[in-house]
Amino acid sequence: MNKMGFTLVELLVVIVIISILALVGIAGYSIYVERARESSARSALKAIQVALEMYSTDNKGKYPIANNLSELKFQILNYLPGREYPDNPSNNMPYSDENNDHYKISYTYDPLENRYTLTVMDRYNIKRLYFLSNSISFLH
Repeated sequence: MNKMGFTLVELLVVIVIISILALVGIAGYSIYVERARESSARSALKAIQVALEMYSTDNKGKYPIANNLSELKFQILNYLPGREYPDNPSNNMPYSDENNDHYKISYTYDPLENRYTLTVMDRYNIKRLYFLSNSISFLH
């Protein structure tokens, strides 16, 4: 008696193998998505830094005095590529004070020393991804 087909055990083994491969693929994919978002946040910070330097060139070496991202945005908007503020990679909306929960960007300026610092944090605002200053630049 020659039957064609698969037994239930054979089908279950194939389903388990496919499930394991899918889980490994999904885990790897999520790691690469997170790395891409971090790279986007670093790129946004670099674009803001370039805009700050262009602003400084036009304003006798002074940088904008701003207490938050919204104030900074209006001062450097003309210096940003395409006159658009960079997008936050967590929701693809331009960075602002209301849209600064994940991949948080902070700007501080010390007018006495004419020194600014820009920082971007990771998705959970635990780890500093990138730190820029007009005096020193650090990569993480």
